[in-house]
Amino acid sequence: MTAQGPYKLDLDTNKKNVFVTQLNEREDEDDATVYPVVQESGDKLIQTGINTLQRTLLLKKEVEVESVQTELEAKRHEFKQRMEACAQRQVEVQKRQQRMKDRTAKFEKFIKENEAKRKRAIQKYQAEVKLKEQKQDEFDILCEQMEELEQRQKYLENKVVQHRKYEEYLLRVTDAMPEDYLASADDKVKGLMMRHRTLSDSNKSIVDNLVAMTDELEDLKLEIDSLMSEHNKEKISINSEIANFQKQQERLQEQNKQMEQAFIANKGDLLAKRRDLGITFMAIDNIAEMCRKEWDPTLEKMSLELKLTRIRDHLNDREDVAKMAQPSEFGDAGRTGSSNLYKGSRVRMK
Repeated sequence: MTAQGPYKLDLDTNKKNVFVTQLNEREDEDDATVYPVVQESGDKLIQTGINTLQRTLLLKKEVEVESVQTELEAKRHEFKQRMEACAQRQVEVQKRQQRMKDRTAKFEKFIKENEAKRKRAIQKYQAEVKLKEQKQDEFDILCEQMEELEQRQKYLENKVVQHRKYEEYLLRVTDAMPEDYLASADDKVKGLMMRHRTLSDSNKSIVDNLVAMTDELEDLKLEIDSLMSEHNKEKISINSEIANFQKQQERLQEQNKQMEQAFIANKGDLLAKRRDLGITFMAIDNIAEMCRKEWDPTLEKMSLELKLTRIRDHLNDREDVAKMAQPSEFGDAGRTGSSNLYKGSRVRMK
C-alpha cells in the first residue's frame, strides 16, 4: 500500500468473446473480439468444401471453452488453497505475536519489579548514608564533649589541688573553734562556709545599700542646690515685679487724684449736661410713643436710632398727607411750609 491507497489493477474493458458464425454485421461488434474460425486460404476452402457445417466448428470451440473452464477451476482451487494457507499462516503469526506480547508483558513486569527493587535499594542506601552521616556527626559531637569534659576534669583537679590548702586551713579553724559555736551543723566545715557565705552576702547588701544611699544623698544635694538657685531667681523676679507694680500703683494714684480734682471742678457742668440729656431722651420717648404704630415693638425694645427712624417716618407720612389735603393753588406754599416744618423737627431732634 502507498500513501494514496492500495494498489489497483488497471484492466482493459472486458470485451465479449463472440464466435463469428455469420457474416452479417452486429450492433455490438465494436465490443466484440473477432476470432477467425476459418484460417485456411480460399483455395483450401474450395478444396475442403464450402458446405462444411458451422456446428462442427462450434463444437470444437465448446471443447476448447471447457478445457479453459477446467483450467480456471483448477486455478481457483489452487488460489483457494493458497488463501487457506495464508489464513493459516496469519493465524500462526497472530499466535506468535500473542506469545511475543505475553513474553513482553512478563519481561516488562520483571523490569518493573527490578526497577522497584533498584529504587528501594537506592532509598535504603540513601537512608543508610544519611544515618551514617548523622551518627558520624553525633560521634564528632560526643568526641568534642568528651574532650571538653576531660579538660574540665583537669581544670577541676587543678582547682582541687589549689584549694586543698584552704580545706586544711578550714579544718584547723574548726579544730580551734569552740564546740558549741556551730552546734546545729553536722559538718563543721560546711557550716563554717555557710556562715561565711551568709556574712559575706549581708556585708555585700549593706555595702550596696550604703553606696545607693550615698548616691541618693548626692542627688538630693544637687536637687537642693538647684531648687535654691531657682528660688533665688524667682525671688529676684518677684521683687522686680513688685517694684514695677508699686510704681504703677503710684502713677495710678496720681492719675486718680487728678481725675478727682477735675471731676469736682466739672461736677456742676456734668449735672447740667446730664439733666439736659435726660430731658432730651424723655422727649424722644414721648414723641416716639405718639408716632409708634400698633405692630411696632414697645419703647423698651426699641433702640434710640429706631425711635428716631419711627419719628422721621411719621413726619414724612404727615407731610404727604398735608400735601394731598392742600389745594393745588397753594401747593407750593404748603410744600414749602411742610419742608420748613420737617427741617425744624430734624433740627430739634438733633
